[in-house]
Amino acid sequence: MARAPGHDPGHDPEPAPEPGLGRGLGAYTWGEYVAQLVAEHGSLAALALRLAELAATPEDSASVERALRRLRQRGNLDGGDYGRRLLRAFGLPRPIEARVRWLGAYHSRFSDLPRSLCQDQLRVWDRPPVSESRARVWLELGQASVALRGRELERAELHLRRARAAGSPEPAAQIEAALVEAFLASRQRAPARVALALIDAGEKLAQADGLAPDERACLHVRWIDQQAYQRNHPPGDAAPDLHGALALYQSLPPEDLHPFVSYRRDAGLAYVHHRLGDQAAATVLANAAIGHAGDGGYLRLRAMGLQLLATILGPIEGAAARARALAIAGRLEDEELQGRISRAAGRDDRVTPSV
Repeated sequence: MARAPGHDPGHDPEPAPEPGLGRGLGAYTWGEYVAQLVAEHGSLAALALRLAELAATPEDSASVERALRRLRQRGNLDGGDYGRRLLRAFGLPRPIEARVRWLGAYHSRFSDLPRSLCQDQLRVWDRPPVSESRARVWLELGQASVALRGRELERAELHLRRARAAGSPEPAAQIEAALVEAFLASRQRAPARVALALIDAGEKLAQADGLAPDERACLHVRWIDQQAYQRNHPPGDAAPDLHGALALYQSLPPEDLHPFVSYRRDAGLAYVHHRLGDQAAATVLANAAIGHAGDGGYLRLRAMGLQLLATILGPIEGAAARARALAIAGRLEDEELQGRISRAAGRDDRVTPSV
């Protein structure tokens, strides 16, 4: 039956996005966003009424409803005043926010995708409505991490500044930014900045409420790992504090709470035991770390674990493990990891034990 002229109950199918936008590239659109809010509120009219009630000054809900119908047609264009009001009032749906967070957290498996694919995914998501929401902080953090994997330090610093400028109140995002800052400063050989960033991360971890147990554990082990790295590799001619690093890793729970956490713990312990001259313990722990990486599907960590095992076994016995690590890094297009492995392969990485 033909619809009566001017009749629109607010339940018509989602409009097709403009050419080159929306589903054509897999981007999340205003049409999808409004559709999800309509599903939560029961109808477009109910959503419009709620938004009108939240207005600072009295507003006609029918006018709001018409504006929301227009917003549904915006694809990935600027959402204007009503787009911003919706995001401010309701935020992004939880599944969408979780996906964007996944793109920005270093301990997610996003880092196990080839770097070019990571860049493509970030470009797809970095458009309205997501880029106009508070979740955009995760896109900037993801861009910073991808830049670090490509050894593009200036680009990483730019995205880190943008992440901080987003002013996210989310504790996890603030802790992530501090940890990325510490890693970046370490690559820039700025030990004072590293120390300040790690202090900041520790304070925010202690104050953070509402973090999921897995998320807290992953952030905490990264904080421990970066502190231990500074003890193992102090600036200048300072002697490494191997026992201090060992104590940090031993402070972590011995239970296998999460594959990422277990990998970082056992890989850290393996490295320190290697430096202290206990090759048997180091080999067992390195193999355990490689197993944790595999159990969690962390391909990049598996490559790092294989490189660690190669270092422990030595240039001859470790050659096969190092070749596997380098092959994985190449498939991931990870220049930072490739460089790390190649540098180790090109030098005698045997370290005189200092028991």
